[in-house]
Amino acid sequence: MAILIGGPTASGKTQLAYELQSRIPSVIINSDSMQVYNDLKILTNIPSKNDLKQFNCELFGFINYPKSCSLGFWKENVELILKNKEKIIPIFVGGTGLYLDSLIHGISPIPKTPEKIRLKIRNIHKKLGNHYFFEKLKKIDKKYSQIISKNDSQRILRAMEVKVVTGKPFSKWHEIKMKGIFERYIYVVIKNDRGALYKRINERCSSMVEAGVIEEVDGFLKKKRSKNHPIYKSIGLESFEQYLNGQITLDDSISDFMQETRRYAKRQITWFKNRSKHSKHLNLNQAKNFILRNI
Repeated sequence: MAILIGGPTASGKTQLAYELQSRIPSVIINSDSMQVYNDLKILTNIPSKNDLKQFNCELFGFINYPKSCSLGFWKENVELILKNKEKIIPIFVGGTGLYLDSLIHGISPIPKTPEKIRLKIRNIHKKLGNHYFFEKLKKIDKKYSQIISKNDSQRILRAMEVKVVTGKPFSKWHEIKMKGIFERYIYVVIKNDRGALYKRINERCSSMVEAGVIEEVDGFLKKKRSKNHPIYKSIGLESFEQYLNGQITLDDSISDFMQETRRYAKRQITWFKNRSKHSKHLNLNQAKNFILRNI
């Protein structure tokens, strides 16, 4: 038995998980692909140290750079946690729909790319650029190109690697599903009034600035991290980097951060609407009551 809570950023998912844990013997398991990293805690909105101590939480900030996290690696760690916590209910909370989906449907058995081929493709990408690769992807795997961002170099490169190695489009591999972990589960997606959600996003972004997110980004960038690492997809990192490099003003960087976060929330809403077929779309109070009634 498991509880799955999905939805867009700033929709109140984590707070709902905290409230449920006060009523149900449970463990809260992070299901957000950026909050797995121990860097950029403010920017990725990892729960505070106090919250992590107060509540029984797992897989928040458990990976240190330069290691990276794939869906398969996350799921392996989930299974380890479940073995050690058999008598309590796992509450999976996060905005990464693919993570939540994998718990129900499993993940596709996509082969690993040999290092030699991976490096060759990435070197070509450096020379020809992301636009060229995305246009290429549209020709060889139109279906997959329509569900990812044209700026998502990590997913574009992964799709190209898989096509080169297997001869099969990435989208075809995604159609092959393995068995999920749970047969019985409650899956809710938090729905919000769009205007109210965007207001909360703006307020959260402002709070992050007050909490020192720009200083956090500055310290992170000074360590000369590789831009191919998944953490570089963190919302707002590019905008604040431009400010720190003197390319844009502080106000513009904050405005861009807010806008980028709102756009991300819109993409999350679309994903959950189209892909989370086995979920109930409810507001926070409805979701809480629904879970407690059906647990």
